Amino acid sequence: MESVDVVLAVACLAASLAMAAVLLYRSRGGTRVPRIFGRPQPLPRLRAAMHICLGLGLGGGWLVKDLFPPHSTGDTVLFNAVRILLLAAVVAAVLGAFRHPRSLPDEATR
Repeated sequence: MESVDVVLAVACLAASLAMAAVLLYRSRGGTRVPRIFGRPQPLPRLRAAMHICLGLGLGGGWLVKDLFPPHSTGDTVLFNAVRILLLAAVVAAVLGAFRHPRSLPDEATR
């Protein structure tokens, strides 16, 4: 693995885990809706779980992909674990999108 790949994988992992930590810290453990960049972030625990799955799936999977030889049992297990993590992140994102729909603007605010 080249040094650029390692830097990108670590940056992806660190950014996703940092976002999850900020969501949980600002929401006081998920008990209130935090504001990040001036916008409310509903369902902070679900969003934090999504960022953790994304970070581990993308960054962690990218970091350890060269530990096992291609087409080995370890490579297959790692591939399936990363696929499950990314699928969990997509499911969390879809649940967050459907559980908190955006309100339509009123005619008076246009």
